Amino acid sequence: MAEYLLPMARNLVSGQTVKTQDLTGERFTEQQRALAEDMAEQLAVKMTARTREPWEGFVKTYTPTHRRT
Repeated sequence: MAEYLLPMARNLVSGQTVKTQDLTGERFTEQQRALAEDMAEQLAVKMTARTREPWEGFVKTYTPTHRRT
């Protein structure tokens, strides 16, 4: 299966992590790493403003799985 990139942010105080997700189902590929990293940094800035605690953006690689019904 193909691997994709997931933009995320981590709270440097609590260790909590959050992710972003495109509601249209679009995914970032390795060729779009710069875009994924930019989105992760934007998320970190937004979360820092919201919580008044420091957040750092990062990108996680993942392989999607299918649910069995």
